[in-house]
Amino acid sequence: MVTGASGLASASVMAAPGARRGTRPSSRRKRIGRCGPVAVRASTSSPGGGKLIGGNRPTSPKAWQIQFKALTENNVRSVASSDIEKLVQARGAVILDIRPANEFSAGHLEGSVNAPLYQPIEGWSLQQTMRKATFAFFGIFNGTEANENFEQEVRALADPDDEVVLVCNTGGTLDKNQKSQARSQSRSLMAAYEMIGFGYKKLRFLEGGYNQWCVEEREVIVTK
Repeated sequence: MVTGASGLASASVMAAPGARRGTRPSSRRKRIGRCGPVAVRASTSSPGGGKLIGGNRPTSPKAWQIQFKALTENNVRSVASSDIEKLVQARGAVILDIRPANEFSAGHLEGSVNAPLYQPIEGWSLQQTMRKATFAFFGIFNGTEANENFEQEVRALADPDDEVVLVCNTGGTLDKNQKSQARSQSRSLMAAYEMIGFGYKKLRFLEGGYNQWCVEEREVIVTK
């Protein structure tokens, strides 16, 4: 049993699926809580700056067409928040949060593991400095860049035969009726596209992402 922010006892959401592999251990205090107002806010970091897709930036319309085709052909599907517990307990699904580590620490689904698709820009190479300047021009001071170790970190947390549920802030959608790329494309779907290339075949993404999980006032783990 765990205690939520209201002080009432409730059943634990799920067991940690990544414990059998290279889950990142944390010596920081864990607590069960509810999402704060910041958690439901959309990330201000651009999802750009990743590997080129068909010679195009990963967030360009042409790249999204390529990603969408691969995702639908490989049967990548969404999963509702209410179905997460069943997937973990009955089918051993791995909940893979691909948000930056600082966002993961501030709040995440119980039992989820973290392999950031993007990470804060920390270096000062010419390219990194230019990206920082570009973000700053738009008033964004927490810009990100692609995590070059993403594949290695993913393989340490989940096997290619595992069912994997990806979590980002917004979730995205593969609904053909949604014509807006901004509403369709997400970091979860970009991560799923990359993981298809890594050999993963059972990929899902959390519908509405972490933001929707918070809107539904579900419990989160805080290790910050």
